[in-house]
Amino acid sequence: MEYMSNIGDNRDMYRPSLFELVAQDKMRDMLQPAVRYVLTVYAQRYPRYLLRVVNHFEEIFNCAMFFVERHYLRRYGGTFAENFYGLKRTRTQKIEESDKLTERDVYNSLFFSIGLPYLKSKLDGLYDKVSGGSGALLFGEEFSALGRAQNPTEQLSTKEKLKARIKKLFKTLYPYLNCAYHLATLGYNIGYLYDRTAFYTPWLRLIGVQVRRLDISDYKEMYQRQNPSAVGWSGLSRTQFLKRLLFTGIERGFDFLKVLLPMSIFFFKFLEWWYSSEYSRAQTQQPIPPPPEPVKPDPNGVPLPENRGHCPLCQRERTNPTMLPTGYVFCYPCIFKYVEEHGCCPVTLVSTSTEQLHKIYSVGM
Repeated sequence: MEYMSNIGDNRDMYRPSLFELVAQDKMRDMLQPAVRYVLTVYAQRYPRYLLRVVNHFEEIFNCAMFFVERHYLRRYGGTFAENFYGLKRTRTQKIEESDKLTERDVYNSLFFSIGLPYLKSKLDGLYDKVSGGSGALLFGEEFSALGRAQNPTEQLSTKEKLKARIKKLFKTLYPYLNCAYHLATLGYNIGYLYDRTAFYTPWLRLIGVQVRRLDISDYKEMYQRQNPSAVGWSGLSRTQFLKRLLFTGIERGFDFLKVLLPMSIFFFKFLEWWYSSEYSRAQTQQPIPPPPEPVKPDPNGVPLPENRGHCPLCQRERTNPTMLPTGYVFCYPCIFKYVEEHGCCPVTLVSTSTEQLHKIYSVGM
């Protein structure tokens, strides 16, 4: 494992290993379910305020991450997850001897970090809807043909026919496009692992950006930004002071997400482990309640036999024993005929039906 993690690092100490890049990708992928889980828990307590947020969570989350990622790309030269792992993005073609991201690079990175995954998830959902989802996987084309049988194409308008053909074309082509998407990503991952390319995804090559480790100058610059001197605040007017204070507070809030979001992931994974552990099931398992008090025989009902092994109706040894909800046991033929005719328990006269008969099975030793 140590050998594989160091492939390609002998000549360039600032070139991250593939495992670092995959780790930051995984962290970014875990953010959404972690935040969704926290919001869902609080939405149960405050549905008036948070229910709409949960119903449109994907759109709201991506909008929020747009501003978070834009802040980190502009301020630190990398996405939130990349900055957490000590990585940054640099241009492959320097401008005026500088490899820092331009505004265009920032928005290109935002599109492939947020826009493309969002579009991919929507296309996946659309394909599941068009193809019939899990039902089509179980029953094949016959399952999805049910809808076409109920709504034959001949009865549709021209516009609806066109929509149906587009859906059919999408259903046919999307699996190949999805396969090409994953194969391209896998191919670049393998090429990056063996130092055949400087990009671990095809999207980075497309926008001319590569991922590098932060160097000492980057850490110095980050420290100076996080600890500004008081000299820069002197001589400001009241309006300028309040404006700078507001922007500083917003930046500090975005920087605090570096602590808050990983904590939410840890909280989510901890709860996931907790609810799947044996200890949690043992703690939440309720004790078996005591049996209810037996229903007493009615004075006008059938008397109980002296021998508990006999049926109260035929007064003979029970065959095919069957129990009623009242707790008394009879022969199955006897009790079935009685309940079907009278609709009650013969001993207690409590109303019952043949659907409530329960056969008792015993294994002879």
